[in-house]
Amino acid sequence: MELCVIGAGRMGRRHIFAARKAGFSLAGIFDSSPEALLATMNECKVEESLVFADAQMMLDTVAPDAVVVSTTAPSHCEYVLASVAAGARYILCEKPMASSLEECDRMIAACRAAGAKLAINHQMRFMEQYTDIKALTETPEFGGLRSMVVTASNFGLAMNGCHYFEAFRYLTNEEVTEISCWFDPNTVPNPRGPQYVDRSGQLRGITASGGRLIIELGADLGHGIEVIYGCRNGQILVDELAGFVRGIHRLPEYRDLPTTRYGMPANEFQRKIAQADVTKPTEDLWRAMLSGDLYPTGENGRHAIAVLVAANLSGESGGRTVALGNGLPIERKFMWA
Repeated sequence: MELCVIGAGRMGRRHIFAARKAGFSLAGIFDSSPEALLATMNECKVEESLVFADAQMMLDTVAPDAVVVSTTAPSHCEYVLASVAAGARYILCEKPMASSLEECDRMIAACRAAGAKLAINHQMRFMEQYTDIKALTETPEFGGLRSMVVTASNFGLAMNGCHYFEAFRYLTNEEVTEISCWFDPNTVPNPRGPQYVDRSGQLRGITASGGRLIIELGADLGHGIEVIYGCRNGQILVDELAGFVRGIHRLPEYRDLPTTRYGMPANEFQRKIAQADVTKPTEDLWRAMLSGDLYPTGENGRHAIAVLVAANLSGESGGRTVALGNGLPIERKFMWA
């Protein structure tokens, strides 16, 4: 099948590698930056005949089977709708899905009406760092996931924080129902341009069953990503950059004791795990979408945007709790990249 890529920056180039490995034939690339196009041609060995100066012209000329949209968030809706209109059957859009909930709704509705599949590139369900952890937390030894605590260097709620919103939803099989967020007083310059604003700080999300997502990504933190998964009978620590896992859980004869008895004899293990990578999980996402397996849908991407909107509303008001649901402003646009 033929594939076009809209947005040929660093992530766009990774998409080309992943799509080729998934079996697609690259039929066109577009980016508004000549420098990005040149870098893509060199790094990905793309012929000049596949480079287009206009995205709409590329879609009309090629009429691709599939499209990758890897531009910044404000143009995602425009390019997804154009891809649907051009007849694309499979569309993979980068995160964050859009700049507003209203844009998410239009993207989902257009794809549904055309019978096209829309995926958002939240690759967690294809990464060992999450698939292995999900399997572990669901064992009797650990007894189910109750909290996910992320401590990370400053990378913004939208830039990377939204990945953990989807990871948490995937791991718990529940959506977040309410958010409290506290912004750092200062903003950090966005590497994608001064027009974009993405906040750092602290966040607490709750599910209907009481599951907790806690994220610390302060602007004064400069290195590291560690996640602690708290379960009924133990804990799992993952150093995502180093590829290290440590788990500890109660011995079987102590599992049914109250959680206040937290010092019971326990089993412990340590092992390596695959370090964070995006190319192979994106390839796996394509394979899942093409074969009919589960993949991160537009609806999943919309939930991550709803969490982002609620987090911004909470952060703007000093941390008040914001419920997700029909009360969120769907038309307000946020300048995240």
